[in-house]
Amino acid sequence: MSPSDQLVSRGRQLAGFSLALLFLGPSLLVVYAWVEVLNHPGYSLADGYWIGRVPWTPAGIVLALAGSVAGLGSGGLVVAIVGGWWRRMLIVPVAAAAAVWWGLGLGLIPYPRFHGPDPVTFAYDLPTTAAILVLLPAALLALVALAPRPPDRPSSRLRPVHPPDRDGRT
Repeated sequence: MSPSDQLVSRGRQLAGFSLALLFLGPSLLVVYAWVEVLNHPGYSLADGYWIGRVPWTPAGIVLALAGSVAGLGSGGLVVAIVGGWWRRMLIVPVAAAAAVWWGLGLGLIPYPRFHGPDPVTFAYDLPTTAAILVLLPAALLALVALAPRPPDRPSSRLRPVHPPDRDGRT
């Protein structure tokens, strides 16, 4: 097995692990919000999320952000090595969206509603922004990295040496 094959194999394993983290983090947030709904009758699931108890809410956000970083890195690496042209083009908007979000979360890009650097608080305060700019693109890139590439059509890519005659034979 060549070094690039080993790198692709490890990248695909990490992409699968990142998808597990991308599922586990938001699942933890939803389950804990549901616990808050059960403890406080009349609350909605969004109210349960905004209670944000300390060990569980930051843990779910950190798991989701770690999964997104792993998905972007490993998925981008695998797609860059073995992807086709359209898969490689997919890296550009995904990386740009994540770079914008991380720039906002780390305080490198000014944002009036948030003064960083604290990506966990930024993800908690604006969960829709985190989902659209980081979590979903990372999951997409990891899924594309795990998707098998269709085999190329076998072709000799040769042209006939002699032009065909009127009957179409060469």
